Amino acid sequence: IYNVDHQQPNETLLPVSVNVDMVRVMEVFLTQLRLLLGIQKVQPPPQSLVQSPGNMIATDWEIDRLLWVRTVENIATATNTLTSLAQLLDEIGNIVINDNVASEVYSALASVQQSLEELEAGRLLPAFKASKDGITSSEKAFFDPSLLHLLYFPDDQKFAIYIPLFLPMCVPIMLSLLKTAKDFKWKKKVN
Repeated sequence: IYNVDHQQPNETLLPVSVNVDMVRVMEVFLTQLRLLLGIQKVQPPPQSLVQSPGNMIATDWEIDRLLWVRTVENIATATNTLTSLAQLLDEIGNIVINDNVASEVYSALASVQQSLEELEAGRLLPAFKASKDGITSSEKAFFDPSLLHLLYFPDDQKFAIYIPLFLPMCVPIMLSLLKTAKDFKWKKKVN
């Protein structure tokens, strides 16, 4: 909020003419916008000469630094998501992985690899785009609906659901099998 210094509060002539110091207002606005975008103020080394950005929001090297930071964050997030998916699949032994999930995992791995190669070559924009593709594919694989319904029904819960259903049916069947086996043994002894 920009409060204007008004010198004479008893002045009743309307409209009141107000001169706003836009330099101060825009300095605050640009500082807040840079914070919102994640562009941090970095002091260059004392022996270097850096041109003032003037009325630009950010310099080219600040945008490059922002792209590099976001690319590394995306690569780390995609890697963590894929690692979590691998750990989840190790914990649940009977899970079936669809071709869709497998293709998303392969796509995420390829995108992360491409992003790393682009970073090494110094091409920040293609690296950032590849890292975005990697994080999107890894999230699609992790939250695939075919995997989610298996997470909520582990084996112990399946047994808890099906035992009360099948146990009353199994008791008469087992008793009739025992009786049949007894009759078969008895007939074998008689003959």
